[in-house]
Amino acid sequence: MKLKKLMKAAALGLSVTLLAGALAGCGKSGKGGSGSGEGGSEAAQYELNVSGIGGSLNFLPVYIAQEKGLFEEAGLTIEETLFTNGPVQMESLSSDGWDIGCTGVGGVFAGVLGYDAKVVGASNTDDGTQYVFARNDSEIVAAGTGNNSINDEIYGDADSWRGKSILCNTGSVTQYVLIKMLEGFGLTQDDVTFVAMDPATAYSAFLAGEGDVCVLTGSGGTFKMLEQDDKYTAVASGPLVDSGLMCNFVVNKNSYEDEDTYEAMKIFLEVYFETLEWMRNNEEEVVDYCVDMNDENGSSLDPETARQYVKADTYYTLDEAIAMMEDTADGSELTVMEQNLVNVLEFFVSVGNYTKDDLGKFEGHTDVQLLKDVQSAE
Repeated sequence: MKLKKLMKAAALGLSVTLLAGALAGCGKSGKGGSGSGEGGSEAAQYELNVSGIGGSLNFLPVYIAQEKGLFEEAGLTIEETLFTNGPVQMESLSSDGWDIGCTGVGGVFAGVLGYDAKVVGASNTDDGTQYVFARNDSEIVAAGTGNNSINDEIYGDADSWRGKSILCNTGSVTQYVLIKMLEGFGLTQDDVTFVAMDPATAYSAFLAGEGDVCVLTGSGGTFKMLEQDDKYTAVASGPLVDSGLMCNFVVNKNSYEDEDTYEAMKIFLEVYFETLEWMRNNEEEVVDYCVDMNDENGSSLDPETARQYVKADTYYTLDEAIAMMEDTADGSELTVMEQNLVNVLEFFVSVGNYTKDDLGKFEGHTDVQLLKDVQSAE
């Protein structure tokens, strides 16, 4: 039976209290004999504490590999520590609560800037469920497409967007998508009426007739709204605005410096990317696993919604993940992955979530070596 903790603490004090006893000694991999390797030597066995966001796409490969016994076959025992969001996930680094984590951009910045964590790779895109919706009788829909400099599939023009009431979560990736879309019309957030609402509230309010536009993310309201194309039009989305959002692997700096734990991380990532290959060839089984994972997490999905959810974003291959950490972004001295992350961090600076000094602090916190070691072991 998997060891799993669903961490729902919303503050550092509570997170540390919950984790301190249960995870004492985490960050050190146990290594002992179990079976014989070549020449009669004992095969190494490793332990690793892996954190993630319950029900998330980037944790789905971990869930599948655990259910299929792939980690155990590779000589690795993992303990899963699940959280409700990235910043809370990172708080437990203050007590060495886990070794390696799967997280979104909010967790990346909280971990790097707050706890000196390292970003060691990317797992998948993270903009496939972010959509901007307008009602079919809206001026925005009537204006049609072809007027946005970022993507000509985005609906509306500057005049039809100006002054509209937009329901959107503040300081979030949904707001980032909205601002990027407005830039394509030569507009800023000051040109519209921004109404701060979390996605679930925005969805309900929009159905009730509030607002001219709503910006949603996640597997719930987004897909339900897409099904109602007789009433609502998806006028923009994360992929259309080329947001560059992704999910990443973040490591505890103390665990990363421990030789045995580093080896355990290599095994973990080897199995993770091997599981992605299996997932590409077994789509229906992946849907079943996604339903089961969300049921266990307390956020049920029906099979059809799960099918849309697993197709919404794209998982990277190992070679792709390495390339974006080595290839330089156009017009930049940063790598592709670093530039994408910095773009989002600059947005969070602009809305007051972080400071300009944090841009400097973020430098030097990505490391491709672990993925390259995984590649060399293939």
